[in-house]
Amino acid sequence: MDESSFVRLVEPHITELLRVAAVLVGTADAEDATQEATVRAWRGWADLRESGAVRAWLLRITLNVCHSWNNGHYGTRRRMTAPLDDETLTALRLPGIDPGDSDHARALDLYAAIDALPPDLRTAIMLRYFVGLDATEIGTIMDIPPGTIRARLRRALHTLRLHLAPASQQQKGAADV
Repeated sequence: MDESSFVRLVEPHITELLRVAAVLVGTADAEDATQEATVRAWRGWADLRESGAVRAWLLRITLNVCHSWNNGHYGTRRRMTAPLDDETLTALRLPGIDPGDSDHARALDLYAAIDALPPDLRTAIMLRYFVGLDATEIGTIMDIPPGTIRARLRRALHTLRLHLAPASQQQKGAADV
């Protein structure tokens, strides 16, 4: 495949790659991570056997780049040190949070709880609820069966509910176990 077919097939997916990168490495580094993923895709373009698989292939490359960045191999900023922008806060907003509330404590609690999840659960949650991919798409990207992704999502949601529940509910939940 030549350069023009690369551009034609990759360009429609750039916005989605940016969204994936933004939730995995933060908005400050999303463009750089997407650019790195695009460069890796260009280098591996000859290895792509089916042009219909380009979306999943690009998403997997982006996921791998973001994991490398989060492990400290690339990038200079960490997600936790960059302030949350309005778009991220909107995405993190929980029902019942006053949009005029300047504290954003609940959104920050949710963000911290998600960041505290094990990497496999955190990635599944972020791809499902921040990017909007379904279990089949996530499974394709992560090379894991969709049933495993659904199990990870259930486990992650359960962990988040426990972590974010008021202290009185946490004590009740612990007594029920």
